Amino acid sequence: MKKLFLLALLSLAMVPAMAQHHGNGQHCGNCPHHKQHQAQQAQQTKTINGMAAEIVKAFPEAKSVKKEAKWTVVFDANKAVLGYAVYSKPASDGIKGYNGETPLMIALDAKQKVKCVVLLPNNETPGYLQRVVDAGLLKQWDGMKVSKACKKKVDTVSGATFSSRSIIETLQAALKEFVKK
Repeated sequence: MKKLFLLALLSLAMVPAMAQHHGNGQHCGNCPHHKQHQAQQAQQTKTINGMAAEIVKAFPEAKSVKKEAKWTVVFDANKAVLGYAVYSKPASDGIKGYNGETPLMIALDAKQKVKCVVLLPNNETPGYLQRVVDAGLLKQWDGMKVSKACKKKVDTVSGATFSSRSIIETLQAALKEFVKK
């Protein structure tokens, strides 16, 4: 009984330290899982043959790109349009999650249907973003025409409300800007 009591006391003593580090949603940046998250984000920003890694991932057959004012056109080896890479900035400027903006790249196929949504480097807490990914939030718009995706009502992810709301609003702002073209 005495050991159980001491164990419980020790556990309670550790809770504030853990809450200070992770429970309040702050991004400390110094622990191993935050460093791993930062390394993964840095990997996403690299280029492959002059194309952003996220474009190559979304369009594996891409051979070239042409940067337009509000999007990037993606071409295959025969210069046929594979689709478009729509970046959320600057359309999403000011839309914030818990720790800042949640920039996105939305890949559209040649028929302007959402192919995939890629979360770009940001300052959100990795654990909350993992909840968003695990809940399938980034896949909610896959296969939808841009006009429908702009208006789709999507629920936020419980336990990651700020981050998921930011992603939803960011995506919609970027696609509305693309529709204006």
